[in-house]
Amino acid sequence: MPKRIGTTDPNLLNLINMLKKKSAETKTSLWKTVAQKLEKPRRQRVSANLSKINRYSKQNDVVVVPGSVLSSGNLNHSVTIAALKFSETAKEKIQSAKCKYITIEELLDSNFEVKKIKIIT
Repeated sequence: MPKRIGTTDPNLLNLINMLKKKSAETKTSLWKTVAQKLEKPRRQRVSANLSKINRYSKQNDVVVVPGSVLSSGNLNHSVTIAALKFSETAKEKIQSAKCKYITIEELLDSNFEVKKIKIIT
């Protein structure tokens, strides 16, 4: 039997399916792009530091990281960050900067305008 390639985490597979369905329903490519980036092997997934998020976002932006958020750097403005996972120190720094962090599932259920969401890769 050949070795399975790709993600085997049932929660992640469910999230990928939800993103693809939302993309088909809303006819927006944002969710499909996030799903494709999450389908990659773990070694190829995005890991973004807070400094990178700070550099490429503006005040009150909504940012999606299809991978993990790490704690190097600081945030100078308020931003909402949605990601697959966050390091504990990144969560602390985000809260101390009066920013908000949510999961990608919560972002799917929220009413943020899709045009204002940025993907950090």
